[in-house]
Formats: sequence, C-alpha cells, structure tokens
Amino acid sequence: MLGPRLPVSASWCLASALLLLPGLAGCARRTEGVFSGTRAVLAATDDFGMLLMGAGLSPEELPRGGEVTVQEARQLRLLLSLVGHSLRGFGPHVTADYLLAEVVTKGEAVSRTTLSERLGRFQALAVLRPDGYIVAAMTGKPLECVGPVGAQNGALRAGDYRMGAFYASEGEGYREDTSLPRLPARAFFLEAAGDDAP
Repeated sequence: MLGPRLPVSASWCLASALLLLPGLAGCARRTEGVFSGTRAVLAATDDFGMLLMGAGLSPEELPRGGEVTVQEARQLRLLLSLVGHSLRGFGPHVTADYLLAEVVTKGEAVSRTTLSERLGRFQALAVLRPDGYIVAAMTGKPLECVGPVGAQNGALRAGDYRMGAFYASEGEGYREDTSLPRLPARAFFLEAAGDDAP
C-alpha cells in the first residue's frame, strides 16, 4: 500500500530542491572567502606581529619566520618609514621602531618569542605624539594633552616632554623612563636594507 501522495507541484519542488542541494553545499565548501589568507595570518600572529599591525603594516607584510634577523629588522624599519604613521598608530610605531633598532644595533637575530616578551617593558609606558598628546606606547591610546609641539634646544618638545622618549606615569604627570637600554643615536637612522654593517 502506498502512502499519501503529494500534489504534482509539491513533489516537483521537493525533487528540484534535493537535486540542487548537493550543488549548493559543494559551492559553499569551495568558497573560502576573500580574506581567508589574512584570517590565517592573523590566527598565527603573536604579540609582536600585532604591534607591527598597530604601527601600520598589513598582515601580508609581517615577518613569517620564528625569528627576526638583522636584515629583516632593517627591512621592517624601512617598511614602517614608508607606510608612515597615523596619529592613532604613533605609539605602536615608535615602540616597534625601538625594538627593531635594538635588533639592528646588537647585530644578531632575535626570536619572535623574545620580541613578544620584550613588549612587556612597554606596557606601562607612553610617548609624546606630534599633536601634543601623551599616548600609550603599545596601543596609541591618548592619555593626556600636554601642549603644542615645537622645536626647542634641537629636539621636538611639548613643555618638558620630548618626542622619541618613553615616559612612565608618575603622580599627576610623567617622567622619562630610564629602564629601557639607551640605544646609540645612529640606531635611529635608517641604513640601506642591503648594508651588512651593524
């Protein structure tokens, strides 16, 4: 004995849907999305990579290996100088440039794990931004406006604060941080990417 019969139009719709379903599912499996490569890079990115992106690099420009060589550090510094920096990315830009200049100055490769660990030194620090704001060194978050920036005694300053220095919070203001190793002035001048001299 046969079960209840569907009207012809309903059975045709059901048969059409069943025929189309495998094709639709097949298309969905093949489509990975426009940003699938970027998502894969982001999923594998460490804190140092996140800092570089905050400084203005795209996920595709991040170093891929387990360490950053002196040559890669030079190239990354050059890339950062070419992309420039937004006001929002100024803190991460200064921090990333310091870390990379440190690699170049010491003249030896540094593991990505070590670079990510070194970020801990900057978590409570701030820098002076060109618009006169003290901002968080890691995130670029504005903390306080300290006044207009101008040239004073051969440096860009806003009151007692100097561009290029790192500051720690102290009471109602900030004091220049002395816990970070001072790099020689030459460390902040970009060298040719192919130059092997430290």
